[in-house]
Amino acid sequence: MRLRHSAILTSTCLALWALTGCSAPPSDSTPAAAQTETETPVPTADDHGVLPSERLADRLLTADDLGPGYTARPAATTGSPEASVKGCPQLEQLGSAADNPYAMFPNQGKQVFTGPGGTQLTEELYSAPPKELSAGAGRIMTAMGDCPSYQLVTATTVAQVRTQTVPVAHLGDEQWGQVLTVTAGGRRTIVQQTVIRAGSVLLVVSGSPAEVTVHAQTALAKATAR
Repeated sequence: MRLRHSAILTSTCLALWALTGCSAPPSDSTPAAAQTETETPVPTADDHGVLPSERLADRLLTADDLGPGYTARPAATTGSPEASVKGCPQLEQLGSAADNPYAMFPNQGKQVFTGPGGTQLTEELYSAPPKELSAGAGRIMTAMGDCPSYQLVTATTVAQVRTQTVPVAHLGDEQWGQVLTVTAGGRRTIVQQTVIRAGSVLLVVSGSPAEVTVHAQTALAKATAR
C-alpha cells in the first residue's frame, strides 16, 4: 500500500527526517489559513463548536510560545514523497485517503518547528464534532498499537519501526500516547506522539519525548482558549 505523508505517519516521518536528513514533513498551517470562507464557513451552534481552519491556524503554537532556540519551518514547496508500510495490515488499510479517519476532518492546521540542537517538533490541530474526532483518533491509535513492529519504505530508506503505547497525563476529554523507535541506516531515534481530544478540537504533538511532555499542555491550552 502506497501512502502519502499524513497524520498517521507524522511521528515516523519526523524520526526518518532526523535520521536521514531528508526533507522535513510539510507544514500545512499556511495553506489551511488561506482557505476561503466558502471552504471553511464560520461555525454555527449546530456545528458542535467546530472551528474552521483559519481559526485553528491562529491557535497553533509559535516559536515564541516554545521559548529560546525554536524556529518555525516554512511550508514545504514540494509534496511529500510516497512511502510503503510493510508488516502492518491495519496501517495499510488506513493509508487509503478514503479510509483515513483524519482525512475526514477538513478543518485542520499544522506547524513544524526546529528546536535546540536540531530537534524537531510538530503540532497538528483538527476540528470536528466530538464523536467524529473520538472515533477517528481512536481508530488511528488502535491501528498503530496493533502493530508493535513494521517497516516504512521510501525510495531511499527502509526503516524498522517499533511502537509502544504509553500513558498520557489526564488532559482534555480523551488522551492517547505512543512512543516510536525508528531504526534506519544503522541509526536509531525515538519519537513520541501525544494525541488529546478536548471537545471539538483534536491536538497531535509529535517529537522527542521530553519536548512533547513539556509542550503538550501549553499547546492544548492555546488550542482550546476561548
